[in-house]
Amino acid sequence: MESQVVTHHTFSFQDFSLDVRTGELTCAGKKIQLREQSLQLLLALLERPGELVTREELMGRLWAPGTVVDSDRGLNKAMKHLREALGDSADQPRFIETFPRRGYRLLVPVTHNGQTRKEVDPAGSPGVSPVPYWVALVAAAVVGLGFVIFLSVRYARTRLTTRPLPPPHVSALAVIPLENLSNDPEQEFFADGMTDELITNLARMSQARILSRTSVMHYKGSRKTLKEIAQELNVDAIVEGTVERSGNRVRINAQLIQASTDSHLWAESYERDLEGILDLQRNVATDIAREVNIMVRPLSSARPVDPAAYVSYLKGHYEFFRYTKEGWQKSINYFNQAIERDPSFVPAHVGLAATYLAGVGWDALPVEELPQGKAEAQKALDLDDQLASAHFVMGAAHTEEWRWQDAEREFKRGLELDPNDALGRQWYSNYLLTLGRFQEAIHEQELARAVDPFSPLINANLAKAYYYSRQFDRAIRQAQEALKLYPRYHAAFMFLERAYRHQGMQDLSVNARLAAAGAQESPAIKLAYQRSGVSGVLRAEAQAYQRSGANFEAARCYAQAGDRNLTFALLEDDYQRHYPGLSRLKVDPDFDPVRSDPRFQDLLRRVGLP
Repeated sequence: MESQVVTHHTFSFQDFSLDVRTGELTCAGKKIQLREQSLQLLLALLERPGELVTREELMGRLWAPGTVVDSDRGLNKAMKHLREALGDSADQPRFIETFPRRGYRLLVPVTHNGQTRKEVDPAGSPGVSPVPYWVALVAAAVVGLGFVIFLSVRYARTRLTTRPLPPPHVSALAVIPLENLSNDPEQEFFADGMTDELITNLARMSQARILSRTSVMHYKGSRKTLKEIAQELNVDAIVEGTVERSGNRVRINAQLIQASTDSHLWAESYERDLEGILDLQRNVATDIAREVNIMVRPLSSARPVDPAAYVSYLKGHYEFFRYTKEGWQKSINYFNQAIERDPSFVPAHVGLAATYLAGVGWDALPVEELPQGKAEAQKALDLDDQLASAHFVMGAAHTEEWRWQDAEREFKRGLELDPNDALGRQWYSNYLLTLGRFQEAIHEQELARAVDPFSPLINANLAKAYYYSRQFDRAIRQAQEALKLYPRYHAAFMFLERAYRHQGMQDLSVNARLAAAGAQESPAIKLAYQRSGVSGVLRAEAQAYQRSGANFEAARCYAQAGDRNLTFALLEDDYQRHYPGLSRLKVDPDFDPVRSDPRFQDLLRRVGLP
């Protein structure tokens, strides 16, 4: 009797069910995301429950012949993700038992619902005639010929699969935060710093769009699949890996994954003393860029760096991106420590300059710190004028000094060296905004957002660009988008409140102001609004700004409240102090009520704004 097989492509074990056709794993009806390699690994174990499946067998299933990959580490990573999906543990396994250096065994019974067989009568059973000798000989010959054909086809396929394939097209790439394997939470800054340096090096050498730090950090610890992350970031490939630091020894494991197929394109391990960390990072970025043919300019060999200086630099970098006054103060201390240990370490000078400039620009640091920021930018350029970030910070320094042509020259040079620098590009956008070049400013801010879509700063600054260009409806929508990403981000509330106010939506404006206010401020804002409307709120804010020394913000509120004399008294005081924020005079809508006053025109002329 002939055997028949019907396959329904479903495996079940305990509360889990796997649909082979769709690759969907569910537990008690809830869908669980699995990466492609982990899915294939699970399938291999489900097909042979209770049996040892060797590592060699699994590697052959996960990667085609000729694939350049660190298969040992790739298999370990796939198994780690599979255990996480199943809620399993290598130490106390419920589902998968590990045989060190040999393989794995599935411990639970499996129901393969889709495989049923009709019974086959065993040879020699009653009613079955014995097979003639000549039939057995013919059958053996047929089997032998079939085996030879099978080997020939397999050899031909192997020859085809091992030919070098052209590199996949990669126009955009993201580096997912490297996993900290040091078993020390205090080393998170080090893993984040390694991630950021890899991004920076790839951006400097690559023609592809390299996603910036803030947006990839959005996925730190995420359980989303790499395919989902790639779709959300709109990239073609993803780099993921691990970093482990032990004393002054650093080990980085990295692998490159094609987003569309979730397949491994490349993997490698690197190990170096901390003194040679800059060359290690350069090597990782170079290998990745060459693998997908996106390198347009090679990086020069890096000099050794003092290990303690480098650690201090990474700590300063980590604190800078908190975008808080406290974080910037810590950054200054860490960057200064790095410079004291290694005065010729350029990134520390750039970081220190950026911290001073950002802090002054956001009124988190006194304006008297501005010359120090410019001096650090100049030191960085003196040491390495091929570093894009050094040109960007110098452009920002010139903007704060109202040296408009010098600022534009530095920004354009920075973009020539590194068009992927989102922070530098948004600085350039802010410069264009102060000059009233609105369309250019919006375009540059959009390009910055394409590289760093989850940056709170860039999203809020895009709302600012719409607000300054009097596109209040678009400013409102963009501020709301920024608040979806970061519900408590103060800058987004700030431009939302102002855009509502200029649209005549007074209640919404005050509500936005209350949402950003602290518990101590809110009662005074509500009382001022009840007594005198929005003008009352503006006067109360102006007085609070005056008490804190924020004259420009106070002048802005007085201009809206209709008090011209106080407005100009405060602005003149700012001019005498050379307050950098006066660069916003030309474009800030809050000064529209006094724009026709001769005193205002004279102030614009002295600041150098046409």
